[in-house]
Amino acid sequence: MKTLIALILAFAATPQPFLPPVPQAAAPVKDLNALIDAVDKTFASMKDFSADFIQKSTNSVNQSQQDEGHLYLTRDRKMKLDYQKPEPKLWVSNGKTLSTYTPANRQVTQDPVKDSLAEEFPIMFLVGRAGLRKEFKEFKKLENKPLIEGDTVIQLIPNRKNQEIHSINIEVNPRTNFIDHMTILFTDKSSTEFVFLNIEINQNIPASTFEFTPPPGIRVVQGSTTQ
Repeated sequence: MKTLIALILAFAATPQPFLPPVPQAAAPVKDLNALIDAVDKTFASMKDFSADFIQKSTNSVNQSQQDEGHLYLTRDRKMKLDYQKPEPKLWVSNGKTLSTYTPANRQVTQDPVKDSLAEEFPIMFLVGRAGLRKEFKEFKKLENKPLIEGDTVIQLIPNRKNQEIHSINIEVNPRTNFIDHMTILFTDKSSTEFVFLNIEINQNIPASTFEFTPPPGIRVVQGSTTQ
């Protein structure tokens, strides 16, 4: 389950960048409170979100893996992570069931969303989630050099109800109020980092995007029950 949480989370003491800085036009300067309010307002207006992503996962002994793919999210908690590199794999949730499929393993694992801690996935803050001040107890504008030039780096300290996440960094574009780059630092010193590219919102993503039918001959695991 920790792998699952790490996969669709992200945001803090940021590891070495894994992309070169991306230049941007000069953006308006906002103070911390104004920027958080602007991000909240943008989140509240989103019905869906999609983007290409690059993910870097680092474990507690500093071993790293980089993946690339495409992300889809909707306000009603549907999600799809379509990994393409270094190998194909899918994480798909229709809001009720989370399916995890790696073709090379010829197996699908399916879990009820409530058992997969969907409400604990910080990546879900990317769409339809306003009220950051309710979810985080502390905000700090960092002087770290952003991965994407022109962005502002903000550190978020979660409420104590979440015992696995130590802190989260979000890198915000002050012009669009989108989160371009997120890093999560877990309490066990592991981290997960995302860069989002080609962001699109409110594209009316079809519900069928979030339905997954296992291919013929693929082993299906329902929790501890195998079919």
